[in-house]
Amino acid sequence: MGAGAYVGRVGGLSVALGIGAAIVMGAGSAAADDDAGSSSATTSSVSSSASSGEASSTRSKSRETRDSADDSDTDDDDASERDAPEPERDADEDDSDVADEVEDVKDRDHEAPVEEAEEPADEPEVVVAEEQPAEVVDEEPLVAEAAPVVAEQTPPATETATEAETEPAEPVEVVTTELSTVTTEEAADDTEAPVAPAVTSLVMSLVAAGRELTAESDAEQGTSLAVAAAEQYPIPTDVEIIEWTPPLEWLQRIPVLGPLVVTPLVGLAHVIPFVGDVIHPVIGFPIDHRAPAGTPAPRSLLVRSFDGAKIFVNFMPAEGLEAGEQAPTVLSGSGLGLPGSTTLELEVDSFLPNDVIGIGALRGAGYNVVTWDPRGEWRSDGRMQLQSPDFEGRDVSHIISYLATLPEVALDGVNDPKLGMVGASYGGGIQLATAAIDHRIDAIVPTIAWNSLTEVLFPDESVRSGWGTLLSAVLVATLSRPNERILPAAIVGILTGQVAQSDLDLLNDRGYADQIGDITAPTLLIQGTVDTLFTLGQSDANALALIEAGTTTKVLWYCGGHGTCLSDFNDGEVVIGRTLDWLNRYVKGQDVDTGPQFEWVDQNGDWFSSDSYPAPESMTSVTAVRTDRRTIAYIPFLGGSGPNPLVITRGLVPALLGVPSATWAFNAVNLQVPDATETTHIVGAPELTLTYSGNGNAEHVYAQIVDDRTGLVLGNHITPIPVELDGQTRTVTIPMEQIAHTLAPGQSVTVQVVTSAFNFLNFYSFGAITVEGMSVRLPTLAAEQAVAAA
Repeated sequence: MGAGAYVGRVGGLSVALGIGAAIVMGAGSAAADDDAGSSSATTSSVSSSASSGEASSTRSKSRETRDSADDSDTDDDDASERDAPEPERDADEDDSDVADEVEDVKDRDHEAPVEEAEEPADEPEVVVAEEQPAEVVDEEPLVAEAAPVVAEQTPPATETATEAETEPAEPVEVVTTELSTVTTEEAADDTEAPVAPAVTSLVMSLVAAGRELTAESDAEQGTSLAVAAAEQYPIPTDVEIIEWTPPLEWLQRIPVLGPLVVTPLVGLAHVIPFVGDVIHPVIGFPIDHRAPAGTPAPRSLLVRSFDGAKIFVNFMPAEGLEAGEQAPTVLSGSGLGLPGSTTLELEVDSFLPNDVIGIGALRGAGYNVVTWDPRGEWRSDGRMQLQSPDFEGRDVSHIISYLATLPEVALDGVNDPKLGMVGASYGGGIQLATAAIDHRIDAIVPTIAWNSLTEVLFPDESVRSGWGTLLSAVLVATLSRPNERILPAAIVGILTGQVAQSDLDLLNDRGYADQIGDITAPTLLIQGTVDTLFTLGQSDANALALIEAGTTTKVLWYCGGHGTCLSDFNDGEVVIGRTLDWLNRYVKGQDVDTGPQFEWVDQNGDWFSSDSYPAPESMTSVTAVRTDRRTIAYIPFLGGSGPNPLVITRGLVPALLGVPSATWAFNAVNLQVPDATETTHIVGAPELTLTYSGNGNAEHVYAQIVDDRTGLVLGNHITPIPVELDGQTRTVTIPMEQIAHTLAPGQSVTVQVVTSAFNFLNFYSFGAITVEGMSVRLPTLAAEQAVAAA
């Protein structure tokens, strides 16, 4: 998800590269070989048929699909290719080959067909078979997220009256096949005795952990990828799992020494950000030695997805869950470059403590929690496709079907867990991608997610090089395996300022923007006012599509995200509290007040709300006009916008997030807005009109708004504006990045037009531009529409 690394840009970005490299090098002593790690692999094939009349919650899980006639010609043209016989493919082959098979099925019905229940078949026979050792292919690493008010839904009735409980559903049929241990002689020895030397084994393991690819052919799945891609992605009912035994877990079972020394050390490792998650596949979860037999315990396993790729999954039962008890479940997605979190006890996210609810808080609230390594990262197979519904979305759909077979998981119906999703950034995007194709999800809370990666990374044909470099550095440093076209396209974009149409088409094809309207799960969209990557406009696009589709939607803007909150008014209380409220209402079915449809915080830390989204604008807006001419030259770095040195004082992670920020610039054309005469709430996207002329090869200028009282750029945002410098006078009108700002009487802001910005750095633009006139309109809210929070 991003643009490529540019080796000529060191400075602050070298910090990110250095840290990433140090983490990878240091983590080399943390994992063990895949084969050695699984002393006994067990595979379960899960099958179920759901009656069309079954339902166990009051929410609607289906919606008529939109017309796909526009793509019918394309589908016909490619039909012969899809129907052609396909040779067997190893699962470690490039997922881009799979992409060719799914490109012609973007417009489709995401609703899983519901079949009539069949009579139970004869009791399946338990078959014991040996599986040939899977070939482990060591792949070469790649180098380089005013509409009508949607009324609150009546909380679902308690499940004591649901049909799923009053009428026994057909049980899920489970056939267990014991597989032979897939190891070499050396690996078998590793599972029976301590690893020696330990460091060497762990280094070998971590490398294998991030690189293992399966070698089973598609024929073993019972259907070819071409056939699967041509179908409408029905809900998977046949899910194969492979149990995972951490190679060093046995150390915790050593009498006396294990419970008193080893287990506490394992628990300590799991609260260290990132480190515990990396070494978790080797050491396992801390064992509760005092738990009664049969008590649900955390565990890890591999779920085989639609194309044979194995996805590494962690299941952590709700706190205090006893044998025979069930709980609703929450899927928590990880950020880009991060493995699935295994921090059992942390109340907040270890990387974004004020942005995302932690596993410990969810478990304490009575939820099972599931995390996983996304496709193409860490222990999971395949190539990263940037949270595509066709790939990562289907991976999660298989995980959901697996969860439906667990005795600890509460169900809405057959093959339908009582389920919610949370997660930020990359973990926010996967919620939208999955909920668009799998309507078993009861509620989602996408935090700082995106709508269109094309608009994020290449807004108005510019290149967001600051974030692109950081994101590419993350992919390289963590040995991620993205689609092979992503990083080269990013590098070319940063070095030349150009991107091929075929690469833009790839981003669009892997996106979910045109499928947002298919989501039926109640959605709480949380977005950061200072997020300089996935800006407020991305959340706005998602919200408008959901509201238009009739999906229950709430929008929350807070001071955080991919950026640095310089106001110091974010303690996470509102974000985490609203997240739990949303889950408790729409997953548990509790009578919980989730608040107004739209809530936001301003630069002073004051919370406001509106009963509708977007909030209705005032009849009068704030405007300003400049008519005198001024010429400014294109000078990289010097005199332009950003980065803000204040972010360095906020700590390492905030500093890295704040590197692509904006600051007041002196090589700028300024337009001061008149002082406010009364309290004024500026909420939404300001509109800028620019009349200009000039000469040169530059294709953009950039606009930002500065708070005259503090000197800070509103939201740290800067907007690229496309220009043509051919000597002709032209006029362009463009919406700027959305903001949330309050002006007290006597306060004002200044609009700046600049020729360089740190988040859009380039060395290939030159020339000069003359601003002949400019005007701005600031969106303001009527006083009665901005209700202060109690």
